Amino acid sequence: MLNVMTLSISEVGEKIQSLRSGSLKIILYIVVLAVSLFLVNFLFGWGSFEEIPPYLQPYSSIILLIHPYLVYIRAVLLFVLGYFVVKVISGLVYTYMRRVTDHPTAATVRSITRISGIAVLLSLMTSVFTVNPAAALTVGSFGGLVVGFAFQKILSHVIAGIFLLLSRPFTYGDTVTVSGHTGVVKQIKLMRLVLEAKDGTKEILIPSGTVVEQIIQKKISSNA
Repeated sequence: MLNVMTLSISEVGEKIQSLRSGSLKIILYIVVLAVSLFLVNFLFGWGSFEEIPPYLQPYSSIILLIHPYLVYIRAVLLFVLGYFVVKVISGLVYTYMRRVTDHPTAATVRSITRISGIAVLLSLMTSVFTVNPAAALTVGSFGGLVVGFAFQKILSHVIAGIFLLLSRPFTYGDTVTVSGHTGVVKQIKLMRLVLEAKDGTKEILIPSGTVVEQIIQKKISSNA
């Protein structure tokens, strides 16, 4: 028992350390991005020889050569460092989700987070290439719609699973009938409800969205 408690405390400590490390990485990437953009704008943001400060005029030929491609350099910096931020955030989401659900579900939520983050990055890159905020908003909305349609079914099951975990219409050990399947509640996961058949020979996995939509019959124990 003591070993189990020690292992549990150790796992919690590792997860907290992972969250702290991820948060520091995000801050570091944002700082590096801000400094990089500032330096690039400061060094190559001059459109003519007259605009270049005297201390940079010896390098005017290089500055004027790179200046037309400045927008592409900004976009590359934004996408590369932004992708690192999205990757860290999705990793933090996975770490948090593993506290309440299984690996496949946590991995799915991590993928959704990463794709959503890339959609946001695309909208930000659009704002770099154009000064029209409406264009960036349109790209961001389109990316959101793509993500929504692609993961509509998964998201519906996730939301239904959260509802089941919070409302607890049944608990472990209860005998329930859902969608024509009867069994003992073995696990309540984020994506699915796991029932054990009465004879104990098989498990019945029912998607959380189906559980929420169906009429649930719950056996009432009798002390008589």
